[in-house]
Amino acid sequence: MAESACLATCAAGLLTRRAQTQPIGAANRRSARRLRRAAAQDGGCGAAVRNTYGRPPALGFSLVELLVALAIIMVLAALIISASTVAIDTAGLTGCRSNLRQVGLAVLAYAKDHGGALPVTTTLDGPQQALTTALAEGRYLQEPRTYYCPAERNPLRQFSDDNFAQGKIGYFYFSCEKTPDTRFLSTFLRWEVAWPRHLATGMPSGTWVMSDCWFSGEVTSHRAYKKGVNYLALDGSIGTVEESPRDSFR
Repeated sequence: MAESACLATCAAGLLTRRAQTQPIGAANRRSARRLRRAAAQDGGCGAAVRNTYGRPPALGFSLVELLVALAIIMVLAALIISASTVAIDTAGLTGCRSNLRQVGLAVLAYAKDHGGALPVTTTLDGPQQALTTALAEGRYLQEPRTYYCPAERNPLRQFSDDNFAQGKIGYFYFSCEKTPDTRFLSTFLRWEVAWPRHLATGMPSGTWVMSDCWFSGEVTSHRAYKKGVNYLALDGSIGTVEESPRDSFR
């Protein structure tokens, strides 16, 4: 019985497909309807024939659709990573500005007690024991971590007990005796800035006192910017340069 129903269903399917390509008579149409009604009584075989001879369902994706989906996923991933980088660097930028502000308060308090003169060190890139010792002994600034940008990734410019003991801090300090000779520094800092440079409160208020480190061919601590640098000015204000520190240096 089941076999006959299945055969009937198969026949109905064949008739249906044939009907799509050529006209058939009224008798044949009645026969096809009877066969389909018989096939409807058997769900399994009828369903199989419908899937075989009917319009196949679209269960998969074409290659083009897959490539488009992958491209969209890659774009979204890039946007998420970029947004995360900016968010992380914004936190580092804020922490850096806070540290520079505290150093500014300390050096200005020192200058007030020393005739307007700020501490003087050897070169802008250190070692800076003269600065850290002067501010610590006068109790102007005693927290070592304040001398380091929280966004800095270079271990030589990150806080550690050894770095601090050796006077290796995470910022450039611009009240110095000598021309720096580190070859990785920009030629601007080595040859175009007048050294020695002894800072005092009577100088222009926008004069740079301290800043993030910046080297030729190297990204700065704040990587969301082309050449992002925070700096401390002589009036105690904090500024940010996004592209070219040399153009803003005073």
